[in-house]
Amino acid sequence: MRCLFYDPQRVADAMDEAGLDALIATSAANVQYLTRFRRAGGALAVLPRGDLKRPQLIVKSSSISFSLEDPCDQVGVHVYGNFIRFVAEGVGLTDREARLLELHNASRQDADPWTLAAEILTAAGLHRGGVGVDAVLESVSKLSAALPELKLKSTPDLFRRLRMVKTAEEISRLAEAARITEHAILTSVQSAFLGVTQRGLARVFDHTAIEANSFVRQDNVSIGRSAAFGNLNTPGDVVADGDIIRYDVGVHYEGYASDMARCYAFRTADDRAVRIQAALVEGERALLDAVRPGVTAAQIFDVAVGAVRKAGIEAYDRTHVGHGIGIAGAGYDPPLLAPSDHTPLEPGIVLCVETPYVEIGFAGLQVEDMIVVTEDGYRLMTNSARHLRVVP
Repeated sequence: MRCLFYDPQRVADAMDEAGLDALIATSAANVQYLTRFRRAGGALAVLPRGDLKRPQLIVKSSSISFSLEDPCDQVGVHVYGNFIRFVAEGVGLTDREARLLELHNASRQDADPWTLAAEILTAAGLHRGGVGVDAVLESVSKLSAALPELKLKSTPDLFRRLRMVKTAEEISRLAEAARITEHAILTSVQSAFLGVTQRGLARVFDHTAIEANSFVRQDNVSIGRSAAFGNLNTPGDVVADGDIIRYDVGVHYEGYASDMARCYAFRTADDRAVRIQAALVEGERALLDAVRPGVTAAQIFDVAVGAVRKAGIEAYDRTHVGHGIGIAGAGYDPPLLAPSDHTPLEPGIVLCVETPYVEIGFAGLQVEDMIVVTEDGYRLMTNSARHLRVVP
């Protein structure tokens, strides 16, 4: 069964360019990327260059159940530490229960994760090899002590570059996270009524997302002038006639994140708000028209800001107009659509593209969509109307 998140050939090319014989992941995001194990704390992943289709997960005994959450037959599992589990006598076990018992019985109570990592590298003939780790070298001193001839390099940027371009499985999960988010926004705003609180609108968003088998990443629903506070929730705010209702929200679905924004007007729309939102939508439209492989993040930024200014917000400016997105809890993936980022776009990059506007004492307005870069442009993952729609 092929179930890896990463592309082995892409990893091979990166490792060869860096002169590495193995990779070690210590952060939750990178461990998940290599092994699909998505629980933070105490886990490592080891990936030898000679067997890129069989990553090795090192996990403490108390956490082995989570290795069955999103399993992959290609991942080798190594267990350390002690955890008490009892087994019922005379009861037939399911396949999952049998696998749990197998892992439990295989736990090395005499070992720590770095002992097991050293053993995996030694078994692969890499005790003198070049190994890239996604952490500072001081944090892997136990590995250096166990394998003093190992040539360790701190390579967090290598992992970030690898995760920048998504595989088909990653894109599928990101697209479903986006779909759930969009559905939850529409369900929440349709529940709005005169006097409903920010807490009430957020609760509908949260409930809808959870019902769709996702976790809420952020439920930032803003009302009226509070929309200028960005992602600060102000639960006591109530909806009045003419208020802006702004959503900048996201979920976690099967280990992957979403980020999307939409704005609405309740019952009546302020003419200025309509014009501002239209300019922001025009900026995003121009941004999308510019997306294609080879165009740099900085060029995309210039197009978006210039288009918003031309569309009517003459002083418009931003620090960025979008970012990469991927594994849940990992923050932004590269590239950042900012003046200082000259990363060229590649097919398979998933971006959140956005043109927010914040004016204290007035409101915050925004449009944000998720896209995947394709061979000849992009494909939208979010599709609802972007202009300021009135909620009757």
